[in-house]
Amino acid sequence: MIIKKGFVIAVFLLFFGLSITPLAYSKSPSFKMIDDNFPITPEDEGDHYPIGYEIWFYHASLIFEDGQHWDTLATFVYFMNKSKDGYTDGSSFIRNRLWNRETSECFDYFQPDVFPGEFKTTKNEVNLTYYNSSGQGLYPNYHFYIDDDVHNIKTDLNFHATSYPCWLAEESMNRTIPTGFNGFCSAYFIPVLEVEGNVTINGITYNVTGIAYFEHDFADYYAGNPFYVFSFKEVYKNLRLTSSYSIWLVKQVLFNRPRVAPSWHRSSDNMAGWIWKWMVFENGWSIVIFLPAIICVSGGVVPVFLYLSKDGENYSEFGCVNWRNIREKYIKRAGIYIPIEYEIIGRKGDTEFCIKYNSTTGITALYGSDWNPGSKLESATFYSCGDVTGYGKDKNGEVQLYGYGAFEQTRIFSKYIKHRSRDIEFILPPNGIGISFRFRSHYLGYERFLKIQIRPLDIEFYIRRIPII
Repeated sequence: MIIKKGFVIAVFLLFFGLSITPLAYSKSPSFKMIDDNFPITPEDEGDHYPIGYEIWFYHASLIFEDGQHWDTLATFVYFMNKSKDGYTDGSSFIRNRLWNRETSECFDYFQPDVFPGEFKTTKNEVNLTYYNSSGQGLYPNYHFYIDDDVHNIKTDLNFHATSYPCWLAEESMNRTIPTGFNGFCSAYFIPVLEVEGNVTINGITYNVTGIAYFEHDFADYYAGNPFYVFSFKEVYKNLRLTSSYSIWLVKQVLFNRPRVAPSWHRSSDNMAGWIWKWMVFENGWSIVIFLPAIICVSGGVVPVFLYLSKDGENYSEFGCVNWRNIREKYIKRAGIYIPIEYEIIGRKGDTEFCIKYNSTTGITALYGSDWNPGSKLESATFYSCGDVTGYGKDKNGEVQLYGYGAFEQTRIFSKYIKHRSRDIEFILPPNGIGISFRFRSHYLGYERFLKIQIRPLDIEFYIRRIPII
């Protein structure tokens, strides 16, 4: 999932909106996509050119005819330069990744170019061509052909949606997400599609079947400086939306009683960026998560855009979850940690779930400075595929959940700030009663730790050296 840089600024504003005119709030635990008000139109699916940013992408989890389990992700995207006078040409790229879950082998194909250049799009339908690759269709059927001439891989896939589309921020912001002071983003996704087709690797063709995710985003925004003001009308609209979301989020917490977080984590790794997560389960449930980096918090009770569907037609939008990172991987070039195993717990109305994600493939990375050297900000996108397990509860009882997932984390980070983190952990029965504090600085190369436990009584404090990285 790629939502552009201005969104990061808008997320920060969620806690500082000035409007007193919130959007309508519904206590209903879900909103229903009905045929009389179908969520997307051909106009939504086609290009919105000229616009600041637009992307179409899919992730497919595939079973080869010989039993191999692979994942593939294809992305078509373009950016345009916005000024007071309108939009001018920009840049674009196509990217295709293919992971082998058994061997962790990964092929990463990336082809950037100027825009419009080789990237051709049309109105009122998905109709994309980029060099020898293409994508066509209208809901519920799509076809994508990707020609990776670097690794000699061709993917030719047909998609049929078995779930309704869903708009991001449907309930909380009426489908419109602020991007700083001067723009807005809209995005819809289809969480479950059936896939069939073939993949050709080094001249050998394999028939494949599987399940997939599809998404389309478009944003009217100025990427150079999200704080730049084009008009006070846009500023007012942004503040009204962010304050409305803040009010909606508070109501989510009050009405849905999120589980108390046993720990809280704040890290310099999460100053700016976002997480996208797709999960699909054997029983037909699906979960899609968009988690913005807000004031560096990445553990404990965190604000999210989370969409749970049990039938592919009705979607419940969660405003916060309890997030706990279990295992992380250090990325030396970026100087940050990426979670590769984590647990999330969510509650809304009579529905509760607990899901654990575990990466089973290697992590691919794309650094902004590698393909756009003129960028003022350093950014990187990390991606992996994995398995998901857990349980879900509602008025009908408890169900065990097993399935597949994919995880993308994008970070906008400083080239000079090394990793710093603060952790607060509550010690709860039956393990005792107490609290601990941990501070780590990879710039100074030390860690401080304090634990105060009253049952059983235990006090621990130390300062120790850690590797400077």
